Amino acid sequence: MRRHFAARIKAARALYPERPYRDLLAEVLDYRQWRTFAFTLHRAGGGTEALTRSRHSQLSGGEQSVSLHLPLFAAANALFGSARPDAPRLLGLDEAFAGVDDTGRGELMALAKQFDLDLFMTGYDLWATHPAVSGAAHYDLSHSATEHAVSSLLLVWDGSVNVADFDGTLARALGSPETRRAPAAARTGVAASLLLDVADQ
Repeated sequence: MRRHFAARIKAARALYPERPYRDLLAEVLDYRQWRTFAFTLHRAGGGTEALTRSRHSQLSGGEQSVSLHLPLFAAANALFGSARPDAPRLLGLDEAFAGVDDTGRGELMALAKQFDLDLFMTGYDLWATHPAVSGAAHYDLSHSATEHAVSSLLLVWDGSVNVADFDGTLARALGSPETRRAPAAARTGVAASLLLDVADQ
């Protein structure tokens, strides 16, 4: 990778010797120029139209989110298809599936499974407990303003039920180094408060 980008930077400097080095770097490393994707919106009735920025802004919040996630998954699948068979197929999503209802989330997760993508997601009230998902590790974070701390609870979805990890057994089974565990005395209070949070949901 280093040789590849070094060669591209060298070629750009030879082509534009008068341009500032910073501008050349910004252009060479601008990943948006590496690939071009054109999106088409397919309606239930059979009609199609180009999905431009202006058309996208007219969609509902859920439609906007789905219309971005679908091509993202397809593009990731296409790019990962050119990698080695043992290469990771990991896709990170921040605020994943925001604005998408539970049915839509399940369909998107089913699509991710169909493409054999491993999703690393963050979001509010985000659960991977859908029949299409055969397994997921979920960390539920709870912020305490009075204690100025954030506690976490591992829940593991096995395809049919969520199992809470109150004693660290699941974390150890998943290979956690357990380097950030609280002392046993402090952990008892944290587990109790998290249990209430999970039960309330």
